Amino acid sequence: MPVPSTTLTGDTRSGQAVRPDWQRRSRRRRLADRITVGTLVAYVAGLLLLLVLVPTVAMLFEPDGEAWSRLAEPRVATAAKNTAVIGVASTLSATVVGFLFAYALSRPDIKGRAVLRVMALLPLISPPFVVGLAVLLLFGRRGLITHELLGLDISLLGLGGLWLVQTLAFFPMATLTLLPTLKNIGSTLEWASRDLGWTWFQTFRRVTLPLAFPTILNALLLVGMFVITDFGNPVLIGAGYQVLSVEAYVQAVGRQDFGMAAVLCVLLFVPTLILFLIQRRVLARRSAVTVSGKTGSLPPAPLPAAVRRGLLTVLGLVSALMILIYGSILAGSFTRAWGADWSFTLDHWQTALLRGDDIRNSALFSATAAIITTISTLVAAYVVHRTRVFGRGVMDGLAVLPSAIPGTMIGISWLLTFNQPPIALTGTALILVLVMVVRAIPVGYRTAVTTINQISPSIDEAATDLGASRARVIVQIMFPLLGGAFTTSLVFGFLHAINTLSAVIFLTSPGIGLGAPTIVNLAEFGQWGAATGVAAGLMVVSFAGLAVAKLALGSRLRLYDL
Repeated sequence: MPVPSTTLTGDTRSGQAVRPDWQRRSRRRRLADRITVGTLVAYVAGLLLLLVLVPTVAMLFEPDGEAWSRLAEPRVATAAKNTAVIGVASTLSATVVGFLFAYALSRPDIKGRAVLRVMALLPLISPPFVVGLAVLLLFGRRGLITHELLGLDISLLGLGGLWLVQTLAFFPMATLTLLPTLKNIGSTLEWASRDLGWTWFQTFRRVTLPLAFPTILNALLLVGMFVITDFGNPVLIGAGYQVLSVEAYVQAVGRQDFGMAAVLCVLLFVPTLILFLIQRRVLARRSAVTVSGKTGSLPPAPLPAAVRRGLLTVLGLVSALMILIYGSILAGSFTRAWGADWSFTLDHWQTALLRGDDIRNSALFSATAAIITTISTLVAAYVVHRTRVFGRGVMDGLAVLPSAIPGTMIGISWLLTFNQPPIALTGTALILVLVMVVRAIPVGYRTAVTTINQISPSIDEAATDLGASRARVIVQIMFPLLGGAFTTSLVFGFLHAINTLSAVIFLTSPGIGLGAPTIVNLAEFGQWGAATGVAAGLMVVSFAGLAVAKLALGSRLRLYDL
């Protein structure tokens, strides 16, 4: 008796068996999946190669031998030394202040935590160089405190002022990094140390600091990268204290010496790249031991009264200075001539309205960049962590590399790379949007990766087993589950883009301006009132954007864990 076939069905055509429908559908789905993955890979790889790798490599090959030989010039050596000095000083002080804020915010017995939370949020939402502008108004030669109140003909311009400004501008980075770890250090460990007879200081030294040390090191490295590459604050209050980022700007814009500017950018890129690589290694090896002692039944051990008073005194002084700084920006926008005529005026707000195109461009371009960044980072995270395509490690590295590249280097490299065919973008709105995308990609990518790693691969595997195509899994399963990362990346991308300065200042054109470069240009020409008016207007747009997002998204929006 003939055995019936279990692999063929239907009739035959020209002597060949016809495949079953389910096999044909399976082949079509596999082909469609390959096309989907290939398209996503091509998009991510093309974006990262074109916008990150190509300009960076072009910058490295821009200087000739003569430009490299000028590294021995005294001006370059002085700028490098100054960058190292202010980098170490500001990094240490900003991390210490950030740790104190994080420690206070992690203790339920500290009063006024809501105020401390706001103080730690302000520099994250507003442009960092606004702090430098405010210090000019308060502690310059015609400053409210130095001249009007104390009658002194001195100023904080230079090393001292820059150290103060960078400490206040970047301590929230350390707070944001340290707070989750300090919250997760188990209260059981604290109570156990008290039972052993240890004092608060002994517990802090033997328990809290050792457990938090990897995160403290991470905060130091992160703050160090921001401090070393800072451009806006040194431009405003550095005076004769030259640093590499400002010196590169002078060479590129003032002297049109792009070879020397490229040398200085590479010189600045080396330490930031080293810090970046060390930080990645620290994050990869960081232990999760801080979570092991946490219990929900025991509250943290109360702080001694003397410790609470000391902590509140220090943080109260910092908060008062922060209030004074942001209050001076608002007051300056309504003062006719700061330091000379204190009468009320709306002229500076009229100037801001006249510069409304710059502020409007900042808002429009930032919103567009935020959308592109969010979609791109979600796709990149999916490609790197949910597929097995070749080159995933390279794409992962390129996605986070912009956080190690100084903004000055990005701006100059883009000016050199995209200033001529085949890709001539200089002078267009597109180049400003794309450079904002590059600056915001690392944080958006990390957010997407963190979220996508919390989603079990079995979910999309089950959908695939049920016959769903790769495109359907992405659109109907992965993207909805990544909603939190989407909203966070969208809002952060907007805030980061609207406040960026060092990368875009090289790429703006007379017909297409932005708010942040306008503020610096007005301040450099001594137009303090106009600068404060535009700064206040830009801050209003930033806070309005955050408020709208909070109202629309409610508890789903968790931009900063403070």
